[in-house]
Amino acid sequence: MYSILKPNVLYQDTSPDVTEHDINVVSDLWEMDGRSVYRGARDPRYTHANVYWLYSEDLERVGCSEHSLEDHADFHLLWFQESPFGTLLQEEGWTVGDDIWSYLPRHTTEKFFHEGWTTPGPFLEQCLHGPLRIVTVETLVNLPMVYSCEKCNRKSLTKFACSTTAIPIDFPQKEKVFFVDADLIVHFPPPTSKVFKTLRLYDGGSQEHSEQEVQSVSLPLLPPDVAPLPLEEVPQSQQEQ
Repeated sequence: MYSILKPNVLYQDTSPDVTEHDINVVSDLWEMDGRSVYRGARDPRYTHANVYWLYSEDLERVGCSEHSLEDHADFHLLWFQESPFGTLLQEEGWTVGDDIWSYLPRHTTEKFFHEGWTTPGPFLEQCLHGPLRIVTVETLVNLPMVYSCEKCNRKSLTKFACSTTAIPIDFPQKEKVFFVDADLIVHFPPPTSKVFKTLRLYDGGSQEHSEQEVQSVSLPLLPPDVAPLPLEEVPQSQQEQ
């Protein structure tokens, strides 16, 4: 999740586990934003602000408070959400739907399972020749590059041995963008989400799909005369983490 005090700082450690420096820390119960939480010790890993992790009464980490270095009274509360996208963008209202296979034709699902394209990286690799895109939290943080070669008529998330050009991944059709987690479960943004702006998709709000509106979609695969890349050529950073 992004810091509010310094938006270019990203808190990547958002598990519910107690952080190492908070083990055996004694804390009073605080009332914050209508929630009863324990506050840990200052996290020494961060220098942009005084950061304290917050814990539920069951001692699960549920968020953090970040205080300005200049004025401790200037602080913001950040909370973990059910959806990792909600956590990243600090947005309420993200809903969790079914897995991506529920929205694809059966023959496409069977093909992907047969080939082993069942994690975000390999899945996205097969979408590059069509308009459908899947977006993970990692995609929002760092847009992957797409390498293309006109001679080979191929696109990939990895470089080819032949001459290639590289550009950040595009999103041809807003209504064919699916937000997924590492298990390819689809997450739906609230109407006020800034996620499409993050992807530089600014056109009208009527195109994004809700859980109720999504129907089975056709997934264009690689052109018939183009062989898919071996799975081992897909970068680890684009596979399930």
